[in-house]
Amino acid sequence: MTKKCLLKTDGYQISLDVRDAEASHEYVDVVVALTLDRYLGDLVVKSTSTLIALRDLSRLVKYFERHIVQLLHNPDYQSEIFVPMELGFQVQALSGEVYTENDGEFSLRFLLNVGKSEEMHHRVYVGGESVVTLKDIKIFLSSLHEILAALSHPDGVRFSEHL
Repeated sequence: MTKKCLLKTDGYQISLDVRDAEASHEYVDVVVALTLDRYLGDLVVKSTSTLIALRDLSRLVKYFERHIVQLLHNPDYQSEIFVPMELGFQVQALSGEVYTENDGEFSLRFLLNVGKSEEMHHRVYVGGESVVTLKDIKIFLSSLHEILAALSHPDGVRFSEHL
C-alpha cells in the first residue's frame, strides 16, 4: 500500500508516494513527482523508486518547522539546502513573510533526481521554485507526521498494515 504526501506551491506540486520497505524498518520506498500547474503545461516528472531513511523524513519535518520559526524573526532568512542521504531530491526553503505560525508564505526551491546522464553517469535534477503558503506546508508536514507515527507504532505493526 502507498501513502501520498502532497506539497502544493503556486506553480507546481510535489507528491511523495511512500511505501513500506519490506526488508527494512529504517527505510521506506518513495517515488517523488513534480507536477506543473495546468496553466504551465501539465508537465509531470517522476523519480525512480528509491529508498529514503525514516530519519531523513523526520529531518525534513524539522527542517521546515525550523525555517518557519526563523522567518518569524527574519523575513530574509534562507535555510541551507536539504538533501536526504540517498540524494533523491533537494529542497531549499527561501525568504518570505511569516506573520504568525499559521499565516504567511515563503519561496521554495525543489529539485528532483530523475536519473543519471547516459555518457558521464552524473545525477540529473529537474525542479521548480515558487511560493508556498504556511497552510500548504502544514498539510504536507501533517502527512509526514502520520507516516512517521504509523512506522513507529509501539506494538510493532508496520506501515502497510495501517493502510
